[in-house]
Amino acid sequence: MNMKTLIAFCLALAVAAGAAAQGNPTGTIRGQVVDPDKLALPGVTVTVTSPALQGARTAVTSANGDFIIPFLPAGEYTVTVELQGFQAQKQTIGVAMAETQPLMIKMSLASLTETVNVTGTTNTEVLTTSTVAETYKKDTLERLPIGRTLNDATLLAPGVAPNGPSGNIMMSGALSFENLFLVNGVVVNENLRGQALNLFIEDAIQETKVSTGSISAEYGRFQGGVVNMITKSGGNNFSGSFRTTFDNDAWRSLTPDPNDQKVDTVTPTYELTAGGPIRKDKVWFFGAYRLTDPKRNKTLDYTGVNFTYDTKDTRYEAKVTYALNQKNNIKASYTKRTTASKNNWFGSVMDLASLYDNSTEQTLTTVNYTNVLTSNIFLEGQYSRKISATMDTGSRFSDPIKGTYITDRSRNSYRYNAPTFCAVCYDSTGTGWLEHRDNWDWFVKMSYFVSTKKTGSHNLVFGFDNYKEWRKNNNWQSGSSFAVNGTSAIINGTSIFPVLKNDNTTYINWMPLVKETVGNDIRTYSGYINDAWRLSNKLSFNIGARYDMNRSKDQSGAEVVKDSQWSPRVGFSWDIKGDAKWIANAAFSRYVMGISTALVDAGSAGGRTASYSWYYKGPNINTAAAGPYLTADQALPILWKWFNDNGGVNMKTRTAPSIPGVSTRVKDGVVSPSSNEFSFGIANQLGDKGVWRVDYVYRKSGDMYGDYLDMSTGLVADPTGRQFNLTLTGNTPLAKRTYQSVVTNFNYRFKSVIVSANYTLSKMWGNVNGENTGSGPIRADLNWYPEYKQEGWNYPLGYNPGDQRHKFRGMVTYRVPVPQSVGSLDIGMVQRYDSPVAQDIAGTVDSRSYVNNPGYLNPTSGVTYYFIGRGDYRFDPVWTTDLSVMWGKKIPGIHTEVFFRGVITNLFNNAAVTGGDTTVNTNYNNKAYAVFNPFTSAPVQGTNWDYSSIFGRPQSKDDYQRARLFTFSVGVRF
Repeated sequence: MNMKTLIAFCLALAVAAGAAAQGNPTGTIRGQVVDPDKLALPGVTVTVTSPALQGARTAVTSANGDFIIPFLPAGEYTVTVELQGFQAQKQTIGVAMAETQPLMIKMSLASLTETVNVTGTTNTEVLTTSTVAETYKKDTLERLPIGRTLNDATLLAPGVAPNGPSGNIMMSGALSFENLFLVNGVVVNENLRGQALNLFIEDAIQETKVSTGSISAEYGRFQGGVVNMITKSGGNNFSGSFRTTFDNDAWRSLTPDPNDQKVDTVTPTYELTAGGPIRKDKVWFFGAYRLTDPKRNKTLDYTGVNFTYDTKDTRYEAKVTYALNQKNNIKASYTKRTTASKNNWFGSVMDLASLYDNSTEQTLTTVNYTNVLTSNIFLEGQYSRKISATMDTGSRFSDPIKGTYITDRSRNSYRYNAPTFCAVCYDSTGTGWLEHRDNWDWFVKMSYFVSTKKTGSHNLVFGFDNYKEWRKNNNWQSGSSFAVNGTSAIINGTSIFPVLKNDNTTYINWMPLVKETVGNDIRTYSGYINDAWRLSNKLSFNIGARYDMNRSKDQSGAEVVKDSQWSPRVGFSWDIKGDAKWIANAAFSRYVMGISTALVDAGSAGGRTASYSWYYKGPNINTAAAGPYLTADQALPILWKWFNDNGGVNMKTRTAPSIPGVSTRVKDGVVSPSSNEFSFGIANQLGDKGVWRVDYVYRKSGDMYGDYLDMSTGLVADPTGRQFNLTLTGNTPLAKRTYQSVVTNFNYRFKSVIVSANYTLSKMWGNVNGENTGSGPIRADLNWYPEYKQEGWNYPLGYNPGDQRHKFRGMVTYRVPVPQSVGSLDIGMVQRYDSPVAQDIAGTVDSRSYVNNPGYLNPTSGVTYYFIGRGDYRFDPVWTTDLSVMWGKKIPGIHTEVFFRGVITNLFNNAAVTGGDTTVNTNYNNKAYAVFNPFTSAPVQGTNWDYSSIFGRPQSKDDYQRARLFTFSVGVRF
């Protein structure tokens, strides 16, 4: 099916969306009205009103008594039902974004009482859907000791953990770049590592929904979870807030790290919001502003050097909501964020010379339109664009001394001497480092609601989505285009002396830019259909399918991916007794990830650098038992003289070079990675006070990316005629990854106390990692020089990095009974438990001596060897108790409230070790260990390998649980 056919198909069937998906997320009320004998009542007028809604919305029940009212902004609604001969009834109900709120109404015959008011209705969406999700309102998070950002709300949910590289968020066992983050229905994922950009202002947030299982076909391009966040939109009454949050590095406790130091500087964060009517029930506005300039004390690993990291962050948001009439609504918003960073860094660094200054500018623009065509046909369309530009990143020097970074291979390849990347390398247009990671999206969808006595009610959703993301940058890796991997380093106080040996343990790497970029073009054309089918009072289904067609060009302009896949989604809910008390849920879902920019550009010459590597065979440097030792600026001239005297870049390389567009190419027939999910659950409503729910989720991933280099991939030559073994990038069937979890949720409301908790028991199992700190997404190398490795020790099955068996969150808020003259006082507490995360303990071995080279030009010199089971090593579990106090006092006569919010995290200052050195020494990097044949011998610890002398020890304050910290904010709401 080509693109034109797909568009025509979707538009021809376009009878789509009652509940918002990847659009501006609104909610829906869907229900049935019956008489005292539970017989359907047709012709009943249902009217909903809310401070969140412009005007009122009405519907009339069908012959089966069913009704639906979509496009409802999140908020509290009053539902009024009226029919001649029956008592009018009013009921209060909460509507959350991107959810359908079910409502069953029983009307009584007319009497002297004109209207019956029903209060205290529990939101039952958590029960009556197979989707595994949590929704957090701003007011709820405000009363708890929890950060107010999108990530803070996301991490509160079960099935979610910050266990990816650099603490990136992982959801439902997927890699950290495989989630979907939406702000006001717009994708805010950073293009490479997939994390959410902070394109929001905390006081403007209204609520956040985190979905981790059985997710509707209206959502695509993900394998993990979906996070939806919406911001405020104003209203018929003018309102707003001004808040100042105070933070000071000196208000935290020190970790056990001896180099941990604090900077005694109070950092305020200012937030201003305001919204209201330009014309009541017609035009609303909302605006927000945020400014902060935090300075954080940082300590460099190994050297213990302290420095101050400074980043000025300014954000704006503007939104207008215009109701043309009761059936047509337009919403437009614009958000901008600029940051200016001083002493930034990339990767793991050990000295001040590795720091640099840079800046970013990000914007988010969206226009959304909804239309009620008829009482049962609804239309929505949206256009959005995200721009994220980073400038001036990397080294300010391009010479081979100051522009070359060095790594210490004995210390997890920590870097020093120069920053990564290059701010002073210019393309043909005179532009230095400027990187765009942008996207735009437009979609149309309609929904058709139909109700019959035989088949129940159907909310059919069809839609078409056209999504494009692109990355454009010339990815210079260092100022000089060179890097040196040193054997080790001698650290004396703050001074670093490189140890460069000529015994094949020091490498010289050259990373020249192959070709200037034109920017890549990654497009996904999607069509979907979804039927929310309510067959009876006891049984309902959610049946859908999604079709994604990928067309991608790399940064040299070459088309590299043409792929299309179907994603069926089927779920059902069974109301066991028909009273919405006990609900059983089950579902099958297939999720297809969007094409990764890392895959698209894997073979691209545009904007990419090649990678050549040579052994250093010159004079040993800093190998004597005692000094004096040479600094980097004294040692590097010796290294470069040997290198240039012996042919420089024309020497024979130690391994096969990687030359994008020459030695690395994307295979034909590449498809998007995908996963199949099965989920089962049961939920119970505890009167009108609370609910609990338990779900089991199983996922199996497939079509993961991998590199192929074997005798079948052949040879290629560069323009000079030099030949290389060809690496092909594609999908590998050898890669395995599964995820299982049991997720529990509990919520209960007492008179003055609200208690909630969630617990996740999970297991991530596989034989590939899929990402790292430096590169983000990485490709499996299981099919790369396969003769030189074995599954049992090179890619064994085991716990994947990020595996965390247990996660618990217990939350309590208590409204303290104080006199009205004092105001309101809330105490909040969160108890957290996180079991330790799986760590790989692996080293490098040289297997070339034990393999007859079948004909490779440059066989790989080092392959990974797992000396213990994959993921079997773990640091400490983490217990954390957080406490908050929220006080507010209304000022009579001026509709203004002053407030104070104080938060203490890690109240008891627990100091669990969460990271540290995981280095394994072998003969490959330490001549003291005996060589062994990895194909026939089991290595002996102490003879063939051993842990490093500092194994398991924390190396910086970041390797400890975060120490106790106090912050507070004050402000006014009006």
